[in-house]
Amino acid sequence: MSNARGKKNRGGHVFDDNSNEMTDPNLLSPNSSTRSLDMSSASDNDSWASEDSYPDELQSPPATQWKSEIPWTPDRRRSSIKKPQFQLDPVAVQLNEFYENRVRMSLERKEICEEIAYNAVHKCFRKIQMVDNRFRANSLVSQGIPYDGLQAEEAIQMDMLVQLSPGTSSAIYTAYDERTGGMRVQPSSEDYSVWEDCITTNGFLSAGKINSLLRRYVKKAVKILNLHIKDGRAEKLPKHLSSISVEKGPVIRLRINKDISVDVLPAFVIPDSRLDPSRRDCPSSSHVVCKTHVQNEMMWRLSFYVAEKNRVRALSEGCRVQLLRILTEIRDNEDQLKKLSSYHVKTLLFHESDVYPDFHEWSADKTTRRFFGLLERLKKA
Repeated sequence: MSNARGKKNRGGHVFDDNSNEMTDPNLLSPNSSTRSLDMSSASDNDSWASEDSYPDELQSPPATQWKSEIPWTPDRRRSSIKKPQFQLDPVAVQLNEFYENRVRMSLERKEICEEIAYNAVHKCFRKIQMVDNRFRANSLVSQGIPYDGLQAEEAIQMDMLVQLSPGTSSAIYTAYDERTGGMRVQPSSEDYSVWEDCITTNGFLSAGKINSLLRRYVKKAVKILNLHIKDGRAEKLPKHLSSISVEKGPVIRLRINKDISVDVLPAFVIPDSRLDPSRRDCPSSSHVVCKTHVQNEMMWRLSFYVAEKNRVRALSEGCRVQLLRILTEIRDNEDQLKKLSSYHVKTLLFHESDVYPDFHEWSADKTTRRFFGLLERLKKA
């Protein structure tokens, strides 16, 4: 091995052309300094699929008797246990048909695109963490694809959080910033040195500096992936990746396979609110996320996406998630409703679930009642 190929970073890891990683740590590092390597193995095939997603008018087909039974298999006797049978009303039948014929198509395309995007971004961060272990591949959190733009002719947009490591203590301090309406973030005294190059003169973590640093790393990693694409080295590329580029602007936005747009957002996990009496009313799974403010200024904003996603999972009994997806699909196809965000639709479901906490109230035979209840709540809101 030549001297050039035999160089090591501070973590003592060799970068070799024959390896599946970086050939030279200086290729990624924005300056001559590199950081210790914390190798976190993660498979390129990790997939992240998220969920979500109504006709102009509901027709009233004749009522249908729905029934099913466990199928017979060679090594199992025919089971006599059958699923409960409900006589569904015409609206519920129409809702189920709309879900199966319309919503599922959007979900399938979404899952495929999200897996491709996650694998590509994960590959970039596997290279980045080799020179700066504050940005780690296994810390990526996909926020999923909102239902906007799931039509086949439109590009898909999604967000991914990269959860940053504050240091050994994993402690950060936050305070509301009245000037911007965002949050100020400060590391603990023992972790101050970890982010010393990204701290402002008044001791706070600069969202702009961290975003700028990560942007330079991502551009270098994307450059390497494009070299592999050009050379046809499929073994060094994530599955189904054909093109990748970084768009201009303050946000780190990747264009993947021309029709998938991914915003990579630096974020810190806020310590569990249940341990902090002053934050007992906040969800335990929350972040401060780097987002744009006026004049392209970057700032920290509170995000409760993970907590919201966990709550949706907790409300998975009965028809709740199905109605959430149906309402979102209607929203995407009605011009007067497109101003509503996915957050608005989720909040409707949360409020209605608070009024009807019993899961029996969300059984299949109550689908129509709960559907019109959500519409009535939307009308009042």
